[in-house]
Amino acid sequence: MYSLIRKHNQFCFVKNGLKTDSDAIIKSIFSPKWYGSTWQLLSRTEKKTWIDFLKSGQVNDPSFNKKIEQSWRRSQQAEVDPFRGVCEKFLSPRKMKGRSEKIIVLAKPIMDTLYHCVRGSRFVIVLIDKEGYILRTVGALKELRQADKLRFGPGANWGEEFVGTNAIGTALALGHPVQITGPEHYCETHHLWTCSAAPIRKQNGEIVGFLDISGPRELSTVHQLGLVVAAAHAIEDRIVLDESYDQLYNTNKYLEAVLNSVSDGIIAVNAQGIITGLNKVAAKIFRLHPKEVVGQTLTASIYHNGRLQNFFKTRSAGMTKEEVRLKMPCGQRSCVATANPVFSEKNDNRGFVLTLSPTNRSYFSSNKPEDVIVRFRFVDIIGESDAIRHAIEKAKSVAPGPSTVLILGESGTGKELFAQAIHGASDCHCGPFVPVNCGAIPKELIQSELFGYADGAFTGAKRGGCTGKFESANGGTLFLDEIGEMPLEMQINLLRVLEEKIIMPVGGKKAIPLNVRIIAATNKSLFEEVTKGRFREDLYYRLNVISITLPSLKVRQGDIELLTRYWVDRISRKMGKKIKQIEPEALIRLENYHWPGNVRELVNALESAVNFMTDDTLAVKNLPACFRKKQFEKPQFGEDRIPTLRSLEKDNIKKALLFYKGNITRSAKVLGIGRNTLYEKMKKYGIG
Repeated sequence: MYSLIRKHNQFCFVKNGLKTDSDAIIKSIFSPKWYGSTWQLLSRTEKKTWIDFLKSGQVNDPSFNKKIEQSWRRSQQAEVDPFRGVCEKFLSPRKMKGRSEKIIVLAKPIMDTLYHCVRGSRFVIVLIDKEGYILRTVGALKELRQADKLRFGPGANWGEEFVGTNAIGTALALGHPVQITGPEHYCETHHLWTCSAAPIRKQNGEIVGFLDISGPRELSTVHQLGLVVAAAHAIEDRIVLDESYDQLYNTNKYLEAVLNSVSDGIIAVNAQGIITGLNKVAAKIFRLHPKEVVGQTLTASIYHNGRLQNFFKTRSAGMTKEEVRLKMPCGQRSCVATANPVFSEKNDNRGFVLTLSPTNRSYFSSNKPEDVIVRFRFVDIIGESDAIRHAIEKAKSVAPGPSTVLILGESGTGKELFAQAIHGASDCHCGPFVPVNCGAIPKELIQSELFGYADGAFTGAKRGGCTGKFESANGGTLFLDEIGEMPLEMQINLLRVLEEKIIMPVGGKKAIPLNVRIIAATNKSLFEEVTKGRFREDLYYRLNVISITLPSLKVRQGDIELLTRYWVDRISRKMGKKIKQIEPEALIRLENYHWPGNVRELVNALESAVNFMTDDTLAVKNLPACFRKKQFEKPQFGEDRIPTLRSLEKDNIKKALLFYKGNITRSAKVLGIGRNTLYEKMKKYGIG
């Protein structure tokens, strides 16, 4: 199948690949045995009525179709040349671009199916807009060449006032299906054709276009008109579905606006408890992005028969309102909500609308105050560079076992994120995850904080004693962050605990056995600290069973753009702002920065930028001052190469084309080069 298209104000042919199984193709409704050779010239006898009309302006044959005669008179009054018939009325390619785009998309599959029905019969299929301009023409190459002689292609107007009586123009004038065959056409050059056209209408009866099938006049049958009418009805059905979708989309938008305007948090779930939606207030309450929870199953409990049970399994159909306790997926905090059931027309329960008002929020903590909800898994670590993927794969491989892990990396590289991910993938993931910042605990209190103390252990001690971090983490993971800051005198006690797996609370008399996995982290070189006498060598080797080094952000090639887009989307949603794009120059500034604070610094910079945005594009002007100054990338310690000018130029061209959606003129302007130069460079770098 070929399409007749316009390019640079000239018609040309484009071959379309039709991926249809040969057994599924509908055979032509025209038998090749009877139509013989095609495009045969008419005899004078066949033309007699037409010739008489041109001479006298009258039709003497009483049986002649009156509607055709009326069309001839309209053509004559419009001073159409009856001996030419070549279309001279065109829309420029610029004006054609985007014209009736929706109907082209909706009609395309029907046109392709219709072409299968008539394939091999020498007919072409044409889509026309409501003003008579051709939008799409498909058919076999030989017939498209015949059509090309008459300029029967996209952009041409085939109204009666321009090319005389024809199925398209006459259907446009009359507003109903029309078939015009041979000498019924007003122009002699059209006498070789038979054309059948039918209007395409919206639900309200408004005509939005026409569908036409045209071919050799020797092949004229009444079936062609019926076929094109059926195809037009099929397109109308697709239009109805599309309009229904638009109406549903608009209704949902109004409903979304209403839900986001109320002060209560609202969560919608189906009858099985799967979350189908939530408003911004609910997302803010749970500190979650809607994308993170929609489609997941909500944990809901209710007191039934004196005990806490699954709400979705115990609820009776007659209840109208109930107070339930919710727990969001991903281990998030919980609250109390009011459940309002939703019933179908047949009184079947379709789900619930859960309301969380500011007055009934009742967050309850974990069983142990030291427990920290693990919010991160390996899937939450954003990055595709080799450096970060290597670290992730190594962490995944050691996560299930009980071995001690030492995480090394600069500040802001995500050491606690990795620690939580390892805990979540370990055999002790059901146990607590207790983080301890070894540098934040006062020197004189660190022993009691880690090991706890007994009743009356020292002046000011809490009555009944206090549980230490190690005991709180029993059955789970203890994360010792900034382990390099631990005082030397405390390191010997930690070493003993790691070796003996027991602790003795301060002032206590009974040892407590432990089953705790240790994950330690530091931004220092512990080996260097050992050589300087600031860290015990025996503790270093005890902790350094498995070490994972996290790469700095600067060496994670390609991840800065990925992280930027992820965090801009997340931050903007949290702030209720809509950001459609990021200026290429802003990305370049971010990628060329040396990032001493790594991912933490990047997130803070992006949050600052989003706060200062006034439109939907994140630009250089929104970034903090250090990014707005012109700067060039300086090689950092450990980097083994600097990007070549060729790679930088290629990347910038790609970013400009992506930002301006392939617009050559605007891309060339922002790059500071001419259009032809940009074309040459695209060819040079193989950019399509």
